[in-house]
Amino acid sequence: MSTLHRSAIVAVVFTACLAFAAAQNSVVQDDTTANWPSLNFQFLIKRAATEVHGQSEFSVLANPIVSSDNSSVFYNSFTSFEEDGMLYNYSLVDGVAYVSHSFMDDSENPQVQCMDTNILPPVNAIVAALSDAEAVSTILTSKGKAISCLSGNSFKTSVHGIEFGLCFSGSSGFTMYGSDMDIKVEYVENHTPILAPNVDKSAEIHCEKVASPTTVTSLGKSFLTGEQISADTRNLKAAFDLFSMDDTCSCKSEPRPCVFIHGLGVLVEEEENLDTYDYWGNMTGHTPCCSTTKYTVLNTVNNSWTDHIQQQKVCDHILAVSETSKGTKVSDTIIVSHSMGGLMVAGAIANGLCSLDNSTTWVSTGSPITGSMASDYFQESCKDQTNVFMERFVETTGFCPADDGIKSLAYIHEGYSNPVLDVAYEAAQKAYRENVYALMCSNSYSGILSSYQVGFWVLGSVVSHKSRKNDGMVEFHSCAGGFPASKFGNDYRDRFYASKLNHYDVAFKGGDALLDKTKMPVKWFECLL
Repeated sequence: MSTLHRSAIVAVVFTACLAFAAAQNSVVQDDTTANWPSLNFQFLIKRAATEVHGQSEFSVLANPIVSSDNSSVFYNSFTSFEEDGMLYNYSLVDGVAYVSHSFMDDSENPQVQCMDTNILPPVNAIVAALSDAEAVSTILTSKGKAISCLSGNSFKTSVHGIEFGLCFSGSSGFTMYGSDMDIKVEYVENHTPILAPNVDKSAEIHCEKVASPTTVTSLGKSFLTGEQISADTRNLKAAFDLFSMDDTCSCKSEPRPCVFIHGLGVLVEEEENLDTYDYWGNMTGHTPCCSTTKYTVLNTVNNSWTDHIQQQKVCDHILAVSETSKGTKVSDTIIVSHSMGGLMVAGAIANGLCSLDNSTTWVSTGSPITGSMASDYFQESCKDQTNVFMERFVETTGFCPADDGIKSLAYIHEGYSNPVLDVAYEAAQKAYRENVYALMCSNSYSGILSSYQVGFWVLGSVVSHKSRKNDGMVEFHSCAGGFPASKFGNDYRDRFYASKLNHYDVAFKGGDALLDKTKMPVKWFECLL
């Protein structure tokens, strides 16, 4: 990244922070204690799937709040992004995390909501990791080249289990080198205030402290202030090789044709499989086991997942991608289904319309195998039996009046289901448990930073889900479909992945999160097979 480009990014964030502060009526937090400098975190993303709001370079401003004895510190932080005519401001003030989104033309007042701190660029997690850094003799890149650091100023550390090499440059700051991103940190002597935005009273009830100060060692303080590092911290270990921490994956099995089966919400239909389809996120370069990649396009608005004609179309599209598939048996194929797509595949297998050979692998994400309470809620909203906001929201989605697709996702044994649908669910669950190889579900709708994220926060909180463990649309229990919770892990390298993603995220729409292994769906699929 050029110095000119980096300076431009920093200027944008500082300008946005000043403008954001000017627009607020809040009292300035005294976050300039102990004369510690503010920090400017400059992120350089090396992997397209990890970009934030489509940006590979961005900055985060952080102001310290230091304890009276200098033993702990907390950083208020602010960053800003522009995407598709919208401005997104993310701030962390006094332990409370906020997101503000507004139109760039200021045509409407900003909408402000509180959120989980693990959604923000993790400044305080990085700060905590600095105190645990260990000195090393050399930092090597993935190509085996040594990174030039001042003598005795090479370190290694990890943030949420993700490894970094660290090069300390004294009063000039430090740089963290990782396989997916580099983070350059500079000291800022002139403090720019970071303020809590004005929150509507109806949203304020959801605001609570989600972050707290972290203990700082003498080494951590040196990194955070630019002070000289004491000699007793320089007990060198072996060279830190970034290549050994490289998270890219290659195919561990036989490459095969891949076919992606989408879920609810598609009105059009294509007779042939497509080479690309924007229902899904960009998976280019992240499908090492796919010899070819095809996407089905079926009308899932006007057709239920239980419809035999619809299920036959699903089988036909899957059978078409592999030359070794014969009759109704699917061979040498990787099937990736999302949401209602998983029910269509399971229903087709349960009804004997096609079957999976041992050479075929089925990967399912976000499938409502016992239905979705969002379906019940939408149907209630169409009858004007919920609240005005959601009634209008559902009407704008095109779900009113409720069509066959959304009706067929009514929760099993609930009021909008029926005995025939309940039996179909039970048969689909059996086929699901007997044939699914890998599964990605979610026990939190916090999700990845994106333009659609806030919508799933609303759905996750207002829909009468049977559990708070949901992706906004589908509960973890429904997605698990009878697989025990003990089978799941919260790391992207787990075959049964209990993530913290929303319903669109598990279709790879948002790529991967920064430094959070519970929110890396693209890496999960990349490393799966």
